[in-house]
Amino acid sequence: MKLFKFLRNRSAIETVEAAIVMPIAILVMLATINLGLVVFGQQAVQSAARHGARMGSVAQVCPACYAVREARGAIENAGIVQNPGVAILSAGGGAGSILKIRVTGEVPNFFGGLSALFPGLPSGPFRLNGEATFRQEGW
Repeated sequence: MKLFKFLRNRSAIETVEAAIVMPIAILVMLATINLGLVVFGQQAVQSAARHGARMGSVAQVCPACYAVREARGAIENAGIVQNPGVAILSAGGGAGSILKIRVTGEVPNFFGGLSALFPGLPSGPFRLNGEATFRQEGW
């Protein structure tokens, strides 16, 4: 009988509804934030690759050295990407040659622990990479 009195009380029903809805709302909010971090991180690695390749393409001496230094500085200044890496895919050199660079990194995954409960979710951090290609300038 006391159970039915509890269910007839309007504030009790609102409390039960809130207890059911709040975890779902928090998960949706965390998923949105995690997606935003991934998109921002992807933009950061792509921008760093573009910046590094551009700076290397206008360097007159050791374009690969300039490209790596500038890309590393750009990705570290972004502040969101963890474990950044920079690789030269094509070193450039003389005027008209191709300079290609790849910037990689990781963004944390808030839902890594839930992959045991939900097999479709990724378990580790999100891996990001960006590439850029510029033609070596010369004058």
